[in-house]
Amino acid sequence: MNIQEWLTHLLSRPAADPLDWESYAVTMDDSTWKALWRDIEATHAYEDGLEAGLRLLQATQQHRGQLGQRGYQGNQVLLYRSILAMLDKADRWDAYLAVWESIRAHTSHCLPVRGDTLTVNDPRLESFVRRADGGFGVPPLPYGTSPPKTIAVHFLYPQLRRKTLIERRLAQARAGTLVAARRPLGRDALTAEAIQARLAQIRESAG
Repeated sequence: MNIQEWLTHLLSRPAADPLDWESYAVTMDDSTWKALWRDIEATHAYEDGLEAGLRLLQATQQHRGQLGQRGYQGNQVLLYRSILAMLDKADRWDAYLAVWESIRAHTSHCLPVRGDTLTVNDPRLESFVRRADGGFGVPPLPYGTSPPKTIAVHFLYPQLRRKTLIERRLAQARAGTLVAARRPLGRDALTAEAIQARLAQIRESAG
């Protein structure tokens, strides 16, 4: 079975059907994963990629126990980023921004970052830094205070620059000043509301 057949296999079953562990593990294996997304990008099959990402995210919840905490969080981060990447590549900027905000509001996975990042003059960073109580929002260090060796920063922070660019492009498109044409939206494309509803269902299934 080649990679296109494997993607077809993943998407052929009803979305509500659980993805078995073997199929999930094979798909998330590094070699299969990279080949799958290379093919999606080469064929511009971004809606298929979006659907695959949502189904794999659901399967990540289903197989949480087998993955362990580290594998579970790592796969969730990978899939959330992939979902956003598909919306980005499809020029679906309004959906991208709505989904980005939804993911930001309902996830807390973090990446370790050097503590001296707190000395960088970026006020946007503060709300992405996790506090000791588990919440987010760490003010800049007082003058003369040594930063910790590492800090925990929400995984979406590295995508903040891209989000800002997309906000600018969407504003230009709405104002009629965008120079480049946007990719046309497929007839069967999921709406931003439908994507958010799917994400909400996935979150609820974790309970």
